[in-house]
Amino acid sequence: MKKVGLVSTLLLLLLFFATACTKKIPEKGTSVSQEKPAEELKIADYFPVAPNFYWEYEGIGNEFAGGRVDTEFIEGKKVQLSQQNGGTTLAKIFTVQEDGVKLVYTKEESYWRINYLDIAGQEGEYYLKAPLKVGTTWQGSDATWTIESLKEKVKVPAGEFTCIKVVGKSKNNTVERYFAKGVGLVKQVFIFGGDAVMEDNLLKYGNGEKDGNLPVKKITIYYPAPDIEKLLTDDRTEKFKTGEGLAERITEILKENKYKVLGANVRLLNFVLEGQTLRLNFSRELVTELNAGSAYEALKIDSIVNTYGRNFGVEGVIINVEGKGYESGHFAFGKDEILKVKQ
Repeated sequence: MKKVGLVSTLLLLLLFFATACTKKIPEKGTSVSQEKPAEELKIADYFPVAPNFYWEYEGIGNEFAGGRVDTEFIEGKKVQLSQQNGGTTLAKIFTVQEDGVKLVYTKEESYWRINYLDIAGQEGEYYLKAPLKVGTTWQGSDATWTIESLKEKVKVPAGEFTCIKVVGKSKNNTVERYFAKGVGLVKQVFIFGGDAVMEDNLLKYGNGEKDGNLPVKKITIYYPAPDIEKLLTDDRTEKFKTGEGLAERITEILKENKYKVLGANVRLLNFVLEGQTLRLNFSRELVTELNAGSAYEALKIDSIVNTYGRNFGVEGVIINVEGKGYESGHFAFGKDEILKVKQ
């Protein structure tokens, strides 16, 4: 009996050690728990580019703080944003790529929804740089920028967000920017000389078309009176989606039955704002679809000059047809002849 008991004990010990030294293979359908690598943060998630996207900010500490930003035009990896504050409106063009977001072009006093994407290059200054991790640093024109946190809790009127915190430091000033995933810039703090502080805090954001909050612009239309004795005016408030420009909108409005200033097939081929002069280049249908006597044609020309001129804030307008001067059976204007906008 003792011998049998000893053998049983030895068998149990051998079985224990064999089990302990054997690698356990998971059964089919089960998984082995492993520590997952940290998710790689993507630049595009923190600088969203989408049609009709907008941001509204509450300003603190300065009359020019806060305001509204709208997505005006998008082409490939370039996006043009309109930034309005209490003093002016800026058009800013950014490129959004894997290595970072760059500010490549700025146009001051940009009130007229003009697409500048074709003239903006690729070179510029990083606004946010990859890799998105603590310690990433880059040199700007007047400050050194560093990502200081990836999980900064920020509370603003629009809500509470987990943000990437970016800090720019120059000799006397500091700028803090906070970016949230799927939202973009949530908060911006300017510290001047260590004391004065100005803030932009996100109030609301989203798709302007879905929210009923598209950007609007007031437009004054000039058109001939039915008795062909004078010009009449009509004030309109127009909403704009991403990709829609002011000059193109005016062109379509002037074709409406109420105004009949332009023929149905007239196209605005291009236009150039040159200081206090606006050059308009129309297709040949501008002349061929006039169907008007001299008095009516004169009023139509005045309607074109005043409608485009007043809404673009210029003193004179040049009318070109297919890149040449304007010439009909009643009137002729040279290629560079300026027609004065009537105030």
